[in-house]
Amino acid sequence: MEPETVYEEKIPFYFGLVTAAILAASAVLMLVLLVLQLGGDPIGTRPAPDWFYLAMFIFQSAVSIFVLNFRKLNITATSQSLTVAFGMVKRKIPWADIEQFYRDESSAFAYGGWGIRISRVGGKWRLVYNVAGCPGIVVGLRTGRFREFVFSTRNPEQVLDIISRHTGAARK
Repeated sequence: MEPETVYEEKIPFYFGLVTAAILAASAVLMLVLLVLQLGGDPIGTRPAPDWFYLAMFIFQSAVSIFVLNFRKLNITATSQSLTVAFGMVKRKIPWADIEQFYRDESSAFAYGGWGIRISRVGGKWRLVYNVAGCPGIVVGLRTGRFREFVFSTRNPEQVLDIISRHTGAARK
């Protein structure tokens, strides 16, 4: 039987979309340059080899598809756990593993920007899934390599209340 979903949120990550669009445009440019060079005179006085344009097209296309995977942050709370997924990278935390939680007051720049980050704060390793324009929540964990997990949400108070209801953890 599937656990009951008590909260669900999907936050678009616009930086990922913009990055993917730039990479896709650059890939198209490489393809156009390849076609022009194959169909006519070499481009410039010191032309790049044909394989270079093909390799760059393939590489930039692959990277833009990979980056598109990280286009949104999904948060799901069920009766059994909290799951936060950034594209295909997912973190599932059973309620029993949470020992404390609180609103994150750190800036994204303290973690090195937006996206998936690893940082050391107060002697503890933090795994961070953050997006621009949304406050974060810090979840202190009882076990694991990362003793703190931080994620962005548009509704921090609602998510903090859900965590409080499902855990016996202390809210800082």
